[in-house]
Amino acid sequence: MPATLSHFYGEKVISLETYRRNGEPVRTPVWFLKEDGLLYVHTDDGTGKVKRIMRNPKVRIAPSHFRGKPKADYIDGRAELETDPETVKKYRLRIYKRYGLQGTFAKLSQRFSRSKAKDIIIIIQP
Repeated sequence: MPATLSHFYGEKVISLETYRRNGEPVRTPVWFLKEDGLLYVHTDDGTGKVKRIMRNPKVRIAPSHFRGKPKADYIDGRAELETDPETVKKYRLRIYKRYGLQGTFAKLSQRFSRSKAKDIIIIIQP
């Protein structure tokens, strides 16, 4: 595990900082999965963070409280959007499993949602 990811050990939420067109940062608290030196975040294709990453893959991440207040310094990273259905499903289920009962509720609410949005995995390389 790279030293830069060591302060994510045991954390449940990260603050994901993406950037608007004018360069202004937008911080969003998100669930994540840490695996093989990368961080994985599940979202859908209609979110602001996805639109911002499509324009600028530069991100910053920090462990955070549930509401997004950072617990440590931010580290720089680069985000990539994964849309392959099998890969998305694999990581989405791993993320839900990591969060136990909360993940189960999230999975159920997504199943009954009428949203036409497509799932995406954001892969973050610090």
